Amino acid sequence: MLLSLTACAPSAERVETGASSSIVLSEDERRLWVASPDDDLVSEIDAETLEEIARIAVPGEPTELAKAGEDLLVTLAARAAVATIAGGSREVGSIDVPCGATRSVVVVAQQAFVTCPFDDRVVRIDLSARAVTLVLHVPGAPTSIARAGDTLAIGSTRPGRVRLLSLRLLSLAAPGLEVFETGPFASAEAALDETPGHAATHVEAIAPDPLGRFAVSFTRVDHDSDRQRPPDRGGYGSVLDGAPRIEPRLFSPCGARYARFDGGARASSGPSALAWRGDHLWIAHQYTDDVTLVRCASPDVVADPAALVAEARHASGEVVWSGSFAVGRAPRGVAVSADGARAWVDVAFDHAVARLDANEIDSRRAALVRRRELGPTRWSDAALRGRSEFHDAVDTHLTPSGIVTCATCHPGGQEDGLTWFLQTTGVPRKLRRTPAAWAARPGLAPFHWDGQFTDAALLSRTTIQELMGGDALLVDLEAIGSYMAEVSPPPPRPMTAAEARAVDVGRAAFASSGCLDCHSGALFANGLRHDVLEPSADPDGVLASVDTSTLVGVRSRAPYLHDGRAESLRAVLVEHNPGDRHGVTSPLSPEALDSLVLYLETL
Repeated sequence: MLLSLTACAPSAERVETGASSSIVLSEDERRLWVASPDDDLVSEIDAETLEEIARIAVPGEPTELAKAGEDLLVTLAARAAVATIAGGSREVGSIDVPCGATRSVVVVAQQAFVTCPFDDRVVRIDLSARAVTLVLHVPGAPTSIARAGDTLAIGSTRPGRVRLLSLRLLSLAAPGLEVFETGPFASAEAALDETPGHAATHVEAIAPDPLGRFAVSFTRVDHDSDRQRPPDRGGYGSVLDGAPRIEPRLFSPCGARYARFDGGARASSGPSALAWRGDHLWIAHQYTDDVTLVRCASPDVVADPAALVAEARHASGEVVWSGSFAVGRAPRGVAVSADGARAWVDVAFDHAVARLDANEIDSRRAALVRRRELGPTRWSDAALRGRSEFHDAVDTHLTPSGIVTCATCHPGGQEDGLTWFLQTTGVPRKLRRTPAAWAARPGLAPFHWDGQFTDAALLSRTTIQELMGGDALLVDLEAIGSYMAEVSPPPPRPMTAAEARAVDVGRAAFASSGCLDCHSGALFANGLRHDVLEPSADPDGVLASVDTSTLVGVRSRAPYLHDGRAESLRAVLVEHNPGDRHGVTSPLSPEALDSLVLYLETL
């Protein structure tokens, strides 16, 4: 239970804040820096004209940024490192981390805290020593991070939770420590949504303010709340009595709801970035191509923490909607001026920056938008087109109500970690764990747990028509398939020398247990179905045989099996392996099982 949404600070004291974003503004508000993972660049931009000043090559898919004095820290989606950019020379360096990839970063004095969503870790880096000094194990794919005063807020997206940790207590942790339980450092923890059958996903951003408060953006999804819902109302994009199954929300002291799916201007989907200035929150939406401004009024001093929590937990409370700007395809970062009058937006899929004026919100248009030329990229033209459609909640051929996209359940081409109850007029009643979208590539066909789909275009068409509510007309299904085929799976996590020795033991156990009979080749799958599981405890989860899933990136995809019954890889091998039908693991010692699990985590 979250005890406080407020950092620990005297009631009249303003506190220092910090947050991660794909776009940051210099203190004098004359320059911007924007991370571009598509062409491995960080662009330095004139904040007034939006002209590009410099291009800084940063290999490894630069994702989010934070200022560290005159320097920049840059997270990398495809490297086990954090990049550094020197303020004067623009020289690029890197700091290795024990993670397959990094996502968000916040700087506190001479330290940085970095999230590693694929490895359930948050690492602390000593910037002077350029070395990791603390590894925190934070379950649930930690994605977002922010700081207000002495409090660090960490958002995890499986399931959606926020943890508040004390920076003072973290400073007492011995260098090199690996912490498997954050409780000793925690001041509070909470689920963002506790309604049965619902979950909070897409915990992409946390915004702090000088009063020590945090606002968290997320998407509330109804994945299994009503199994009596009529099949003709069972799609993801349905709106029943004004309540959509998928809805952007805030966890904040000023309310939760702000979007409406009634055909008006307030239909927003896919919250991807937050910035808090004064009594307003700026919210970027990756799926509806807009930036919304909502009022989050507050007293001049921090209120009683219990009162703030009471307000934050009013899930049905509505935030005051001030208006929105249309900015272009897939905004994913926002930087705001000190007075809150102007905002700069990273319009990611257009490779553009937009400048907004809060006083001109009635026009719904950005004051200025400037695109830049995309540099050499790993993406094909078809995949870039497909990515745009994969994330599009504006095209009514995809989703009539502006609610759901392919990326809603498959963020970034990955998966949401949820088990969904499905039943529509064209989809038989079933309970299924979301598969990774990147696994819909030719080498892994056929697709879905029952091997129903022979190619990605058929899979995409059926999903759009039966689950998203669209008709799939004029949709480039082949391009969507190209995107899914080119999305990278989670990169492997680097191993220590001791782990490497254990991995060798686990590799041998993988072979001796018969795992290679089905999980073979570069993708660790043979394209066949097998009857390896005991019957599901849930009648809607019954499946006679399952398609062989790839084991690439398997460490990041809990819970496991087609109905999500196994909470861990060890549970797959032991608790849900009747008669050794899913690998002959019963003869393995506990140590050999540990080594086998560790080997699986390297794939």
